[in-house]
Amino acid sequence: MRIVIAEDGVLLREGLAHLLADEGHEVAASVGDALALVESVDRERPDVCIVDVRMPPTFTDEGLRAAIEIRSRRPDTPVLVLSQYVEERYAIELLSGQTSGVGYLLKQRVADVRDFLDALNRVARAAERRSTPRSSHSSSPARAGTRRTSSRLASTRSSRSWPRGSRTRGSRGASS
Repeated sequence: MRIVIAEDGVLLREGLAHLLADEGHEVAASVGDALALVESVDRERPDVCIVDVRMPPTFTDEGLRAAIEIRSRRPDTPVLVLSQYVEERYAIELLSGQTSGVGYLLKQRVADVRDFLDALNRVARAAERRSTPRSSHSSSPARAGTRRTSSRLASTRSSRSWPRGSRTRGSRGASS
């Protein structure tokens, strides 16, 4: 399985990368901020992403907002959010649309590495099942919420800027 890891803590990020490689997975990218996460997913097209909620520059919710942005661009991309905190506002937005292929784990609740790997595999498999053509469900509820988020995500940029076309179609750049 090809995986992109987004975690600002270098020890945890590198530890996850080694753990996943030891389990036979390919770590396509391992990044420390939300902008690099979005760019890496666009470039690498991973089978699943592991995303920390709080990332630079403000260490509030950049990772979770980047996960929402990723799902708005590529709804079939599985995302496992791995956080030290429950961020209800954006977690609800991430989970309000198509929840197949989305997981949310609290770091302190992962008592066994096998449990983490099992959760990662379940998120990836759920997205695979969803991408199998069965029906033509609209994803408009999820997309409607992410249009606002794209503006919020872009509004908290540091001196680095999001790549061109990073906002979803229909985004008008409204402030939050």
